[in-house]
Amino acid sequence: MTLYVWLKYIHLLGVGVFLMAHGVSAGVSLAVRGRSLDSVTRLLLQLSIRATPASYAGLGVIVVTGVWMGFAGSWWRTMWIWTAIVILVLLIVVMSALSVPYHRARDIKEDTASASPLAKARPTVMLWVGVAGLMALVFLMVFKPF
Repeated sequence: MTLYVWLKYIHLLGVGVFLMAHGVSAGVSLAVRGRSLDSVTRLLLQLSIRATPASYAGLGVIVVTGVWMGFAGSWWRTMWIWTAIVILVLLIVVMSALSVPYHRARDIKEDTASASPLAKARPTVMLWVGVAGLMALVFLMVFKPF
């Protein structure tokens, strides 16, 4: 087996770790939609926080192995890899912006039934942005269209 095959294997493991860990946060975002900041909501937000390090570790593996495979496969001269990088960066920026209400809710210390930052959360939009971005990235990696 070649180094490239091993890198692809590790890259896909990173994708799996990222999707599983990030899926916790996605599930929490849907579960707390429209809820006040009570003890149950706070517990769910803490679950999301605990999943974050694994999510970032998976993303780190994805980036490192992706760059490495770019060199190992001589892909840097093709447009599909640059398009994938742009999509990944855009996904990170857009998803970070859309997740601000959750981060604000995590930072509030006292229980409150009014003025919850979660009222401004848009988990369905986040879900569709994430799914569309993932589909685009998988398409580019599998078909390498240009």
